[in-house]
Amino acid sequence: MKSKGVRIFATIWTIFIVSSCLLPSSIFKTFSSMSLFQLDKIIHILLYFVFVQLWALNLKKEEQKNKIIILLIGIGYGVIIEYLQITMNMGRNFEIGDMIANTIGCILGVVLLTITQNLLPLLKKYLPFRPKCNKGTNFLR
Repeated sequence: MKSKGVRIFATIWTIFIVSSCLLPSSIFKTFSSMSLFQLDKIIHILLYFVFVQLWALNLKKEEQKNKIIILLIGIGYGVIIEYLQITMNMGRNFEIGDMIANTIGCILGVVLLTITQNLLPLLKKYLPFRPKCNKGTNFLR
């Protein structure tokens, strides 16, 4: 599905990830260290899973090369954000565990990409960024 709306949504999601990962940690509600660890990693996995899925919707062709490129971009993006957390001194910590969770999310996103794209025709009519059809064309073919 190639649509300007998808690209805009993917861009917004990308900005959301960087802004939420670079905000000072003091603005987040405190949890016990054990619940924070588990919740934090689940959030990282979900953020990067959605990141890969959204950018994959912009692919012209679902080729293995494109999937690998999106995977590497997602992993690289996560690594850059972790290093920015150290250098910006905003109360955020560099964590290898976060990079691992980001990578797991990217890998799951790519592995499940075929499944979600096969399900997409069932979901297209409910997506907020549904492309417009020309008269006489069937969008859900």
